[in-house]
Amino acid sequence: MEDPLLADVGDSRYTMRLRLEPIGPANASDLWLVHNDDEVSRWYDNAKPSFEEAEQRAKFMGDSWRFHGVHKWIAYDRVSGEVVGRGGLSRTPVDDDWGQIYALLPAEPWVRVAHEIRRPSIAHANWLEIGWALRREFWGHGYASEIGRAGLAFAFDVLGVQAVVSCTVCHNVRSRAVMERIGMRYAGEIRSRGMIEGVEEEQDDAPFAVCVLLRRDWDRSSAGLGFGQALASVPR
Repeated sequence: MEDPLLADVGDSRYTMRLRLEPIGPANASDLWLVHNDDEVSRWYDNAKPSFEEAEQRAKFMGDSWRFHGVHKWIAYDRVSGEVVGRGGLSRTPVDDDWGQIYALLPAEPWVRVAHEIRRPSIAHANWLEIGWALRREFWGHGYASEIGRAGLAFAFDVLGVQAVVSCTVCHNVRSRAVMERIGMRYAGEIRSRGMIEGVEEEQDDAPFAVCVLLRRDWDRSSAGLGFGQALASVPR
C-alpha cells in the first residue's frame, strides 16, 4: 500500500472492510440509494431526494473535492461491492449556523480563517465536519466507526487541519455513540434547523450535540488496525 501521506487527496481509499470513493457525479445513483433509505431520511425531515437532486448534490461534492480537497465518500463493501452508506468529511460554510461553533473551539485565530478558494462555497480552512449515514441493513456492525476513524486519519494526517467537529440532533443516540467511540469529545450544543424528538417536522431551533477533536489530541492508535491499513490509497 502507498504511504497515505503521499497519496492524492482525491484517491479511493480502503479500510479493513470498506472501499471509500470520493463522491462525484458518477456516484449520484449510490448517493440517491443511501438517502432514500427510510432510516436515513427520517433524520432529514423524512425527505427523500429525487434522482435529479442527488445528481446536483453529487456534483457539488465533486466540485468540493476538486477545489477544497475534501468532501464525503461513498462506502462500498470491499468484497461484495454493495453500497454501505456515505460518510467522511466536509469543509464547513462560513455562515451564522456554523459560526455558533466558534465558542466550542479554542480562542485562536485559525478558527475563523476561510479557505483561500471560494468555490464551490466559502468555507473554513482549518476545521472540518465529519458525519456518516448508513443504509439500515448495515447498522450495528461498526461501519460508521470505521468510516469515522478513516475520516479523522484523513483530516489530521493527510489534510493537516487543526480540528474536526461532528454534530447531530441531541436524540440521535446512535450517532452520538459513534462520535464517542472514535475519540471525539462532547463540547456543547448549538441550535439549528433539524428534527426534535417527538415532533414530526423539522424545526428551526432543534438542539444539536457537538463533539470536537483537536489535532493535538488526535490519537493515531484509535484508527484501529494501524494507520496504514485504516486509510490507504488504492494500490497503483
